Amino acid sequence: MASMLRKITAEDRSEAAEALGDLTATLAAAGTALPSTGIDWNCASVTGVVLIDLGAAPTSVVLKLVDVIRDGVRARREQGERHPWRPSAGRPVTLGAVGGAPLAAEVVASTGRLVTVRLAAQ
Repeated sequence: MASMLRKITAEDRSEAAEALGDLTATLAAAGTALPSTGIDWNCASVTGVVLIDLGAAPTSVVLKLVDVIRDGVRARREQGERHPWRPSAGRPVTLGAVGGAPLAAEVVASTGRLVTVRLAAQ
């Protein structure tokens, strides 16, 4: 049964890993991180539901997240956007590097959920 669930949830597991990576990179770009995030692989193998565990965080990190989320909500309201941010080709972006300095880049292409960037010369 577990191997059947593994096959059925393969796409969900891949999407969860991608989502967690996106979350980690976005938080890094905002200058913060959740210290104990992870994917609950056991739940997926038993129930077929893939869960991302956001874990526990110090109050200072939660307050930083509240500020970042609040700023994002305000920006969307001001812009009237109802869809996720989609960068256009040629637009400069900054990539968050976990444990390192942010990296300057330029968007090469943006299709669906995939954004291709070129790192700027350092």
